[in-house]
Amino acid sequence: MNGDAAFYERYYATAFAPDASAHLGFGLSIYPNTGIIDAALSVSRDGVQDSVFASRRISGDQRSPRVGPLRIEVLEPLRQIRVVLEDTDGLAADLIFTAESTPLEEQRLIRTRGTSTASDRSRFVQFGSWQGWVEVHGTRIDCSNWHGVRDRSWGIRRQATAEDMETGDIKPIFAVWSVLHFPDSFLQTTLHEAPDGVSHVRMAMRAPRLQPHEVEPNAKLERTDDVRVDIDYLPGSRRPVGASIKVGPRGPMDFTVDVEPRSVFQMKGLGYYHPQRGHGRDQGSESVLREQWSIAELDPLALENVHAQQLAMVRRSDGVEGIGIFEHIAMGPHAPSALPDGLAPPVQA
Repeated sequence: MNGDAAFYERYYATAFAPDASAHLGFGLSIYPNTGIIDAALSVSRDGVQDSVFASRRISGDQRSPRVGPLRIEVLEPLRQIRVVLEDTDGLAADLIFTAESTPLEEQRLIRTRGTSTASDRSRFVQFGSWQGWVEVHGTRIDCSNWHGVRDRSWGIRRQATAEDMETGDIKPIFAVWSVLHFPDSFLQTTLHEAPDGVSHVRMAMRAPRLQPHEVEPNAKLERTDDVRVDIDYLPGSRRPVGASIKVGPRGPMDFTVDVEPRSVFQMKGLGYYHPQRGHGRDQGSESVLREQWSIAELDPLALENVHAQQLAMVRRSDGVEGIGIFEHIAMGPHAPSALPDGLAPPVQA
């Protein structure tokens, strides 16, 4: 096992309604070298986001994926998982994910800051559907046939953790993570670029849509590193108001996807850049926190709010429409996007 204090392993999942009316995220992380496990579940709907955070210290070898009212269960490896939040001040959930794609292994991400390692991590993603329910303030929402993904990642990660935020400095990062559901296939795009635009990771993968009994690790995938993402920013912010993903023509794919964001999911609702619940922060003994905020009232240029997912309707250049998540974070300078240092909005031409 890697001895770095930033070594982690994480379960992550996202679920969203086919009509783009609601968006849910879940994450549970284990930090074996610091003896901490934390988790969060968050729901965004009607412009309001509700979250529950939980954390505890690991006692001995008690690394079961359960923290306070939150837990994840592997019902069948690489096929089904269950996410549960026991009622916590009016927020509860019981959801089962069923895989409809083979696992998609991302390109390993290695990023450095001077002589230190900022990230050295691996991840696989699976697309699928959700069944179950989520309850928000007494309103139970049926999640039958919701779309989404689950992923599993591990390695060294300092970005957005408590350790990364202790100095208060803004660490440069430009990243896009997009997971899109189309009627005929699934598309994942991952992009990490340095301030000058040189890529750390640049990849797109397309997977066929399978029946649950057909899901196997060796199903055929289409891959390419020929990917470009152009983003239009909301004036005065670093929040996308639209985007275009160009895939190919080098490799087996050649098309463009237009992205039309419909709603916002603040990633701080799962601990990313959260000022008190940053990943890996030692909260002492078992600790649970319940939060809610109106997204429209948040400053999109505040450090804790820049990192966000957007639930979006998408259209391929062949006319096929779909839905999915467009996640973006841009901190510090990024020359291709005319982004200056700090968190200022793009420089107007």
